[in-house]
This record gives sequence, structure tokens and C-alpha cells, in this order.
Amino acid sequence: MIISCPHCQTRYRVAFEAIGSAGRKVQCAHCHQAWQQAPLPAAGEAMGDDRLFEAMDEDALDDAMEAEALVAAPASGGFVAPVPGPLPAAPDAAEMKKRQVAYSRRRHAMSSRQPLARVRRAARVVGAVLLAALLCGAYFGRVPLVERYPDLAGLYEAAGLGVNVVGLDFAGLETLRTLSNGRDVLMVSAQIVGRASRPVPVPPVVVSLLDASGRAVYEWSVAPRVRDLMAGERATFDTRLSLPPSEAVRVRLSFAGAGRAGLSDPSVDLPAGPAAMPEAGEPY
Repeated sequence: MIISCPHCQTRYRVAFEAIGSAGRKVQCAHCHQAWQQAPLPAAGEAMGDDRLFEAMDEDALDDAMEAEALVAAPASGGFVAPVPGPLPAAPDAAEMKKRQVAYSRRRHAMSSRQPLARVRRAARVVGAVLLAALLCGAYFGRVPLVERYPDLAGLYEAAGLGVNVVGLDFAGLETLRTLSNGRDVLMVSAQIVGRASRPVPVPPVVVSLLDASGRAVYEWSVAPRVRDLMAGERATFDTRLSLPPSEAVRVRLSFAGAGRAGLSDPSVDLPAGPAAMPEAGEPY
């Protein structure tokens, strides 16, 4: 018996029993298309007698059975099993990455339009503004902050932002050693500079003589000639000491009763001179 694929016209030789009297669904081995094959007339009916295999030899019967096994082999549910084809090619890695990036962008765009995402963005903006305002206030208001909370002076010092709560500073520190009546005399002079926008009382100036280890070996105070200074104003002071200690190698200035917050007390090396014990410290 010959059947023909209605899609590609490929012809197959099959036995009557392969199709049966009720017909069945078959699949083309060439184009892989399936169709419902109508029942074929028996060989005897087509020829007008009851002969079925008289015109077919044994080889032809074998060919028919082989074609039946390849083309119309029954499968579960009455369907012919599909002929296996080549596996699909694996997707390209670059294409997969491109698809993942596009998917991530679409997902992010969708999530960013959600109400909760908008609330998070607003909270981040408000937090950034508050932090900036706090930092600006801590920077520009550091002087009143340290005046109210002196312990913050160390924090500002660590950040490299010295806070001058005294409102005064030193400039132009100079020393001179000379002989007066055969005795060694140390002369110290400097300027007091106003730093505050308001008048600031000028406290006494403490002059300290330091040894090589930085320890004070002798100190005395000098009362300045001016009572107060403000930003841009300067006052000069000088003092002298007869027979300074021989172990003194540096001189340092500081304000009496003032903390060290924001102040870098100036110091300079003493010039060389004859060694002797001090007799008195006399303001000049």
C-alpha cells in the first residue's frame, strides 16, 4: 500500500495493518509534519477479490514492515512518535549577558516607580541635607561650641581645625641675649594679635624657659600694656630676665589662665650665652 504526505508529497509503502480500518495519525519522516491518514481499502477489495499478499513476495513484505516501523510506529495515545531532530544551539554568552542587563534595567525602572521606593529616595535626600547642615554648623560655629563644651577642642584638633576660644594669638616672637653690667640678660619680645570680632580682654602673658626635654625650668608672667584687643589690632610687649638658667634651650609664650584649645603656643630656641644661675625675673 502507498500513502503520500499531503505537505511534501513524500510517498511511503505501508501495510494495510499499519493504518487499520479506522485510519490513524502518522508523521512524515522527511518534513516532520503529522496528518490523519484515512483508512486504506484492503488489497482484496481494491482488486475485486480476497487476495491480500499474493502479489507481494517476502522481500516486499519486509520492506513494508520496515517502512511501517519508521513512519507509522504507534505511540501512547494513538500518535506517532516524532522523529528526533538536532538539538538547538546554546545561546551566546554575550547575548545572555545583554538580556540580563536589559531585564535588570526594566526591573529597576519598575521598582523605582513604587511608592516605597519614592519614600526611600526622599528619606535619603532629607538625610543628606541634614548631614550637610550639621557639618556646616559644626564648622562655622566651632568657636561657640568649644566655649560651651571645652571637651570638643580635642576633636577639632584631631581634625586639623584648631579653635581659638581666647580670641588672641602671638606673632613675631624674638629673643636676644646680651651682657648688662657683666651679667647675662635674656630679652624676649612679641606681638599680641586680636582674632575675635568683639573686644577681648588681654590676660597676662606667661614666659616659660624649657630644657631639652621640653620641661619648664623657669617661668614668669608679664602684664600687657593694653586692656583688650579685637580682630586686626596688635599690641607689643617685651620683657627681660637676668642670668637665665643654663639648661634652658627654648622660650615659650602662653596666656595665663587660658586653655590650650586652638592655640599653638609659639616657642623659639634661645641664643647662645654665658651659663649662670638666675637671680630674678623682672618685667620690663
